[in-house]
Amino acid sequence: MSIRFRNAVAALLLGLAASGAQALTAQAADKIKIATDATFPPFESIDANGKLVGYDVELMQAICEAAKLDCDIFNAAWDGMIPGLIDGKYDALISQLTVTEKRRKVIAFSDIYNHPIFRFVAKKGASFEFTPEGMAGKTIAVQTGTPMDAYVTSHFPKATIKRYDTGSAPYLELTAGRAELHISYQAQITASFLKSDAGKDYELVGPQLTGKDAKEFGEGVAIAIGKKNSALVAEINKGLAILRDNGTLKALDAKYFGE
Repeated sequence: MSIRFRNAVAALLLGLAASGAQALTAQAADKIKIATDATFPPFESIDANGKLVGYDVELMQAICEAAKLDCDIFNAAWDGMIPGLIDGKYDALISQLTVTEKRRKVIAFSDIYNHPIFRFVAKKGASFEFTPEGMAGKTIAVQTGTPMDAYVTSHFPKATIKRYDTGSAPYLELTAGRAELHISYQAQITASFLKSDAGKDYELVGPQLTGKDAKEFGEGVAIAIGKKNSALVAEINKGLAILRDNGTLKALDAKYFGE
């Protein structure tokens, strides 16, 4: 092998190594883009100062700090969140996303951090029979593309289902009398609606529902991550494990839900 050829090979290898190092450095410098639908208090919303607040927001901030991840958490429209994650627009999603078999086919999930209870809410004194025939003709407001939407669509085919893009819109329909029922997370209904002036004439109705009662409600709540990003799944799970061990997760539950 001539000296000239060896020098050329060495130069090529050095160039490849340098470009690889630059790529790794650039990747490390990029913020992890995390989207949330900030229309779902107390989990995620925007306060009077335009700041993202809520249980999921604080949880994600704590996970990023524990795992030493540089994260950018921002508001995004619910209906574009999962498509945006699949397309690579976002690196992760945190918005009380339930883990279902259907979703597992297209996105990855962190470890589950919550097992929510789902309930209906209606005007005080109203009576309902929660069977397919009993719900026939009843008007139910839901956020589109959610487990609640899937559940009422499957179990109450003769009901009139009104679907909305945000988590807050169904409450407006309920209080305006354009819907008789709304179904959501029990904690969300209680904290953001029943404790407000708008919700003083309403109450939880019907059975408590979980993933054990209906497959539409999934296995629990987790952070959604790009299907091929196993490294980020591992990092987020590492941060979540730290929060479990040091009591931060339990403290957040107590702060928001008194648990």
